[in-house]
This record gives sequence, C-alpha cells and structure tokens, in this order.
Amino acid sequence: MNNKKNGYGEGIETIGDIVLNLSYWDCECRDNFIHTCKEKKCAACGATQEESPNSREREVKMLVRRSNVPKIDQK
Repeated sequence: MNNKKNGYGEGIETIGDIVLNLSYWDCECRDNFIHTCKEKKCAACGATQEESPNSREREVKMLVRRSNVPKIDQK
C-alpha cells in the first residue's frame, strides 16, 4: 500500500492498480453513490460509511470534480 495526497489535499491509497480516495465512500445506490466522509449514512439506501468501501479516485474525479465541488475540509 502507498499513501499519498491528491491535488486537492485528500488522502489517497494505492492498492495494486486501484487508487482509493480516503475522503469519499461508496454506498449501494446505482446513482449518486459517492458520499463525503462527513456523511455517515446514505439517506437513500441506508448504507453506512463504516461498512462501505472508499471511492475510487478516478470515479471521484469523473463524477464529483466535474461539478466543481470545493475541496473537502481536512480537519
């Protein structure tokens, strides 16, 4: 495993060929499945951050960044 930060200052973790963004997680929903780590539970499907995987960095870039979402507060 290799821990780094992306251009937004968010932690990323590389496992093999997969790069995970540690500031986001995925729920079970088909659409709108990426949540910030500030959200502890998905209101739609009931999945919790604790029981769910981190989001893939490429999906965060493709689905979140294109909306010009501001950087996550890393406090």
